This record gives sequence, structure tokens and C-alpha cells, in this order.
Amino acid sequence: MLRVILSLALCWLPLFAIEHIEHYEVFVKQYQENNTFFLVSRRLKLSGVTFYLTTNTQTLQTKVLSLDASKLMPLDENFAKTPFAKQLSDATSLHVKGGATHATTQNDKAIYLTMDLCPSQKKGYESEFIEHLTKQNGKTPIAIAISSAWKEHHEKEFETLLHNPLLEITWVNHTHTHFYDRNLPDRENFMLHVNTNVKSEILGVEKKLLEVGITPSVFFRFPGLIADEKLMRELRETYFLIPLGANAWVAKNEPIKTGSFILIHGNKNEPQGIEMLEKKLPEVLKTYRFKPIQEAFVQ
Repeated sequence: MLRVILSLALCWLPLFAIEHIEHYEVFVKQYQENNTFFLVSRRLKLSGVTFYLTTNTQTLQTKVLSLDASKLMPLDENFAKTPFAKQLSDATSLHVKGGATHATTQNDKAIYLTMDLCPSQKKGYESEFIEHLTKQNGKTPIAIAISSAWKEHHEKEFETLLHNPLLEITWVNHTHTHFYDRNLPDRENFMLHVNTNVKSEILGVEKKLLEVGITPSVFFRFPGLIADEKLMRELRETYFLIPLGANAWVAKNEPIKTGSFILIHGNKNEPQGIEMLEKKLPEVLKTYRFKPIQEAFVQ
């Protein structure tokens, strides 16, 4: 029987000092429970106890669990047939626009709000927009793509977002440093920069989230939505992360349609996108419903 220690939601993690996350690494296995296959993608140690980051391949929900290691098996054809494996393959098949740009499921009124928190020297975040959004829509699902570099300089803002009872947040990996040099062309910039350490960029932000009790999701957003085939292959074969692009980048005046992945920036670096969406919001809410990002890929 698979064994769970303490809280599945990791609410106990903040009780540990940061140094107690002694080891964090990619570790890929699978296990089966009640006819459902689960992916194991990471392994970590806390105070000498081994835990695993797991993904339900039917729902795409992640949990950190303590498991019986003897039950963990190599990936096989059973994993390859799961909804998660199919969506991972599809989303990483093309590097244009940085991954999946819209829902693959059929829901006539569903749209998916994503908000990027890239590094920023600006204080605060788009708190007024969040307030207006939740006042009009009530509790709202949102995928927040967070970089460690933003979090480290906006701890108060991060805590406010984290504890907002009107936000149903899926935390998306937006890399550790989110490198950007305005003087470089896109083909040499962001994660395509020659000095990019992909492992550190991906695992670094996951570890930061775990240290404050947040379970990382299976979703990833490339900085600038810029990637290449090599990076997509690494996401698919090494890190098992579904990349999120967008077909409704509001500041670029891309229209919102059924199934759209809407992109705004919450770091105050792109206020025009916030203003545009705020004006559109009443009409958008008459026509569509915000849904959790997982529902874009599985029913």
C-alpha cells in the first residue's frame, strides 16, 4: 500500500528550515493505484525522509508524497497511453509560440487566464486588477507563471497572492532567473542564451516553491514564449513539463476566443495589457467562464 506522510498539500513544509531540503533532483518512475497511473518526476529529501513529486496522469494534478520505493517502476507503454503523456507530446511537438496555445478539450464557454511574474524592478503587482477581477467574477482560477527572481524581490506581494482566498492558483514554472538582455535578438536571448543552465532554471524555481509549501504543477512557460526544438525535447524527455504558450496575449491585441490561453503580466511591466483586459472584462464574463488550466487538457 502506498504511504502518505503528513499533509498531501504540503502545508507542513514551512515548519522545516530551508536547509532541510537536502536534495532535489529529476527522478522518473511510475506507479499504479486503483487503475490509475501516476508519474513520479522528482525526488527530494527533508530531514532524511525521501519524498516524490507525483502527477496523476488522468487529472494532471500534482502531489508530494512519501512512497514505497519498491512500488516504483520504469515508464512503459501504459504511461505512453495516458492523457498526460499525449498532452505532453502534443504540447512539445512545435516550439513556435512556446507550447500549447489553447485548450484541447471541448468546452463552449471555457477560457484560461494566465499571468506572468517575470523579474521586475517595479514595486507591487497588479493588485487593483486582481481585486476588480474577483469582485466581478468571484473566486477565479488563474495560472500564475512565477520566476524565482520576481519572488525574491517581492516577498510581500507573493504572500498576498498566495493567501488570496478568491484566487484558485496553479503555480507555473517560469524559470529561476528568467534571463533577458534587451540588446540580444530572440534567437540568442531568454533560455536560448548560450550560458543557460536548463537544469538550474527549471529545478531552481520548483525548489523555491516547495520551500514555502507550494506543490509545483506540471506546467511550464518559456520566458518570452521563446524556445527551440532542443528545449522542447528536454521538457518532454527529461523534465515532463507541459509548456504553455498563448493565443490571447492581451497587450498584443490578440482576441479572446473559446479555449483561449489569455496572457497578462502581473508585475507592472505591461500595464497596457491589464488596462485592455479590464475594459473587456464585463463583456468577457457575459460570454465565457474562467476554468483551471488543467481542464484545458483533460475533462
